[in-house]
Amino acid sequence: MPPVTLQAIIASIAAISLTACQSVPQSTSAITVSAYAPETPQLSCAPHGNPNGSPAKLTANRTRIGDPAYIEFRQRFSPGIPSGHLYVVFGRLDAKGNPVTRLYTGLFPKGSLAGLYAGAIVPMPSDLMPSYADCHLTPNAAYRVSLTESQYQQLLGKVQEDLANPPMWRMFGYNCNNYAASLGSVAGLVEPANRAQPSFSYIYAYIDANGDGSKKSAS
Repeated sequence: MPPVTLQAIIASIAAISLTACQSVPQSTSAITVSAYAPETPQLSCAPHGNPNGSPAKLTANRTRIGDPAYIEFRQRFSPGIPSGHLYVVFGRLDAKGNPVTRLYTGLFPKGSLAGLYAGAIVPMPSDLMPSYADCHLTPNAAYRVSLTESQYQQLLGKVQEDLANPPMWRMFGYNCNNYAASLGSVAGLVEPANRAQPSFSYIYAYIDANGDGSKKSAS
């Protein structure tokens, strides 16, 4: 076995040091990614080919820098339903107040249009999972409110309870508007006085009822 030279010892120490330095950012990166893992991945848009969801131009925005999470109410066009559809997007915010995760949920009757119109007569079983339209159609209006960690945990708890036992859908009484507002209650948000509005007007009445009609946003 040849003798170990001083140059070989120095080279070995340098290689070990370099390896140790390279391992630090890899570990930090893993922590950063896992910190923003979706809490309810079944509510992502991944099944519809859009795993990260889509941003929306905000109609009103009540985001406090430093809050870790948000809830966002979106109204969109809905084929076959003149009133449109209101649904909720929620997730985590980064340090600058920008969404880093988007999970989608909204109340819709099972049975498509047949279930929708039957719901004008009798309560119908509902579905809370995001649809292709939720994940891909551009919203007509969007209202974002940031949440404290406590509020966000309340929201997650409510969503998980509703997934386990979905509420019944009724066209007049408990529809997509009312369900979205029930989730907003974790932030102290309230429904407008007229609860029986089509979604395309309800979203603006909801914004006004919560004092954010003047908080227009171009983001």
